[in-house]
Amino acid sequence: MKRFTVSVSEEFKKRLEEYPDINWPEVMKEGMRKRLVILEKMHSRGVL
Repeated sequence: MKRFTVSVSEEFKKRLEEYPDINWPEVMKEGMRKRLVILEKMHSRGVL
């Protein structure tokens, strides 16, 4: 599995840290999966 780094502002990081029980990397992966599905559908329809 490959890794990559996402940079966020200090303010945003502090807000995320208010919810330590949340698996933020998994939340990010799920969001990216959903966006990829949308982009693939748009591409197949010739929108992109």
